[in-house]
Amino acid sequence: MTSSRRSSLELAKGETSHVRFTIWGVGAVGIGIASTLARAGERLRLLGRDPDTCDALAEHGIRRTGLFGERHVPPDLLSITTDPTSLRDDPPEWLLVCTKAFAAATIARELAPLAASLKSETRLLLCQNGWGNEEPFRPFWPDERLFHARVITGFHRRSAHEVEITAHASPIALGSVFGHEIHSLESVAAQITAGGVPAETTPDMRGVLWGKMLYNCALNPLGALAGRRYGELTKDRTTRALVDEVIREIFQVLEAAGIPVAWPTAEAYLEVFHSELIPATAAHESSMLQDLRAGRPTEIEALCGAVERLGIGLNVQTPVVSALATLVRAAEREPS
Repeated sequence: MTSSRRSSLELAKGETSHVRFTIWGVGAVGIGIASTLARAGERLRLLGRDPDTCDALAEHGIRRTGLFGERHVPPDLLSITTDPTSLRDDPPEWLLVCTKAFAAATIARELAPLAASLKSETRLLLCQNGWGNEEPFRPFWPDERLFHARVITGFHRRSAHEVEITAHASPIALGSVFGHEIHSLESVAAQITAGGVPAETTPDMRGVLWGKMLYNCALNPLGALAGRRYGELTKDRTTRALVDEVIREIFQVLEAAGIPVAWPTAEAYLEVFHSELIPATAAHESSMLQDLRAGRPTEIEALCGAVERLGIGLNVQTPVVSALATLVRAAEREPS
């Protein structure tokens, strides 16, 4: 579908229904979450950068397979665009940012000129890995309308319009790191759940995000460097020792920062990590490994880099976390 045909399709759909959700980012997570939010009688807008991907979605819709069964979203429920300024003409109730963490600053720059037209009508929901992704948005977006999602679901892209759920450790969690009201998120969680993937709200978004940081920082960089799946990392005695030490270092940083999580100690978390989280995701291959293989940037700065920077500010040493961050940065610079 050409850009002009895509624009015409959007206008035609725009005459019949208001956009409740817009998803910025049509990678694995973006189309995976889109597959849960789409429903008859409600138009879902997808905002992507690659015209070929957008054309495939406009032609085929979305197909989701794997855990939780199959689901097909027909193309007539979707409004596809590559133009962010389309948000200004029809502000959505919710704008979900489902890109890689390193794209947050770029998206913030593109969203900033539109914010005056959007922020009174639209709530922003960041569905990204890592810590601190909200910072580029805060100069122009009110904290009380800025929320986060914690996603510990493995979405694997099979083609431009197909995504497979390969792992699921916990319900998608929605909340505010600023402690603002989360009542508005309840209907979002309900719609995601109705679309086939469990979701819930949480009053402790900071702790929940750091729970995922513990998981991702322990597994993703080492898995990417070693070329191993999650279960393989913890089955091998030597790599398991590194995984455990990353978790212990992060707990030291969290204690110094005064950030509580659901587990009182690193050892308490490690018990849950090895007995519950790893078995549920043992076969999963991290997106960081996929990114290194493809020669793409990784999310290392939002993961181990964020821990490293916080540790430096608190005078807490993180030797294993910092070593993994250094090695992934070096791997990113290697010629493909």
